[in-house]
Amino acid sequence: MACEICGRNSCTASFHSIEVQQNFNEVADKIKDRAKAYITSKVDRLNGHYHGENYYVKLDDVLKAIDDYS
Repeated sequence: MACEICGRNSCTASFHSIEVQQNFNEVADKIKDRAKAYITSKVDRLNGHYHGENYYVKLDDVLKAIDDYS
């Protein structure tokens, strides 16, 4: 598996300086938060049904919401 920071196969994130790792994590965390907010918003709007106290939606609809993010 390639390094998440530089993409090289012979590297890992721990080979990079703490400063580079922190900068990468700040950017990555913002992207992850934005993706989570987008997908959560889409999934919250899916039509489904209650079964007892649980609300069910189609798995295909959830997967489509995830795929639509990219």
